Amino acid sequence: MKKFLSLILVLGLSASLMAGCGGSQEETPADEGSGDGAADASGYTTLNIIAAHGAAETTSENPSLLKFDELSEARAGGAATVDLYPNQQLGGDREYTEAATQGNVTMGGPSTANIAPFVPALNAFETPFLFSDRETVYAALDSDAGQALLDSLESAGLKGLGYFENGFRHLTCNKDINTLADLNGLKIRVMENEIHLAIWTALGANPGPLAFGELYTALQQKSFDAQENPAELIYNTKFYEVQDHVYLTSHIYTPYIIYMNLDAWNSLNAQTQELVQECMDEAVAYCREICEENEQACFDAINDSGVSKTYEVSDELHQEMVDACTNAGIYDMVIEKAGGTYAQDLWAAAGFSV
Repeated sequence: MKKFLSLILVLGLSASLMAGCGGSQEETPADEGSGDGAADASGYTTLNIIAAHGAAETTSENPSLLKFDELSEARAGGAATVDLYPNQQLGGDREYTEAATQGNVTMGGPSTANIAPFVPALNAFETPFLFSDRETVYAALDSDAGQALLDSLESAGLKGLGYFENGFRHLTCNKDINTLADLNGLKIRVMENEIHLAIWTALGANPGPLAFGELYTALQQKSFDAQENPAELIYNTKFYEVQDHVYLTSHIYTPYIIYMNLDAWNSLNAQTQELVQECMDEAVAYCREICEENEQACFDAINDSGVSKTYEVSDELHQEMVDACTNAGIYDMVIEKAGGTYAQDLWAAAGFSV
């Protein structure tokens, strides 16, 4: 029923999008680019952005998109407006991304793994243990390799604008994990992504996909023994209430990739495109400012809850996990799934080798 209502809302909003992005050319300055949208007196193309994401309002993605909203609306003098729909109001990452490829949603910010079926190059981000710290992450995202992955979205009719932080993914469960053998048979929920399934199979677990919105209940009812997600999602979705161990495995870093419908982007004159990208770049910087502090606050709250606790992973277990992924051919799989040299280029930017 929720998906049906979301679809009705998306279809209703599409009329607003077309009005904002496909207007008359009469007022567009001749020297402002190739966009065909109508410009107001300020010279900016009139644009109503329908933005969607699947995370809770309390995660860093939402205030970062609100920062973009604040900046773009103020600087465009009212020519640009943003209507934000968080928390899966327009469906999960795949649903609203599909709507965006069809022009019914203007902007989205999904996890890369969830939309790799639309854009295979994004599988490069599913490399296990690729990044050692945030500084390395940001250097890679800001590199030519990171830009190439943003550009790869154009194959799906989307314009990549930047990366927000979802964060390092960690394991939660209700048992002690001290060695790789402790993962044997662990029934773990993962995203519906072939590489993620292969990784946890290689580690000896029993992985399976499940819709994110159903995960809390599944853990509560013990349909799954474990799950893996970044700190903000573990805390804000209250998984720690039904999982008493949070192992800081940092096995994958997941960015939210922020895109815009490509036709909507192309309808903007050059002045407006420059403004949108400028505001997004500042929103990305804002996201980076708040994310590390937010992550630590989540860990502190989990440890103070009296219900669950975070645990460091030993160097020995970390190496066992890396070796298991190597021996199972996971890194070769990433290269194959990403295609081209997307994975190798991202690895080089991160100073990573296998």
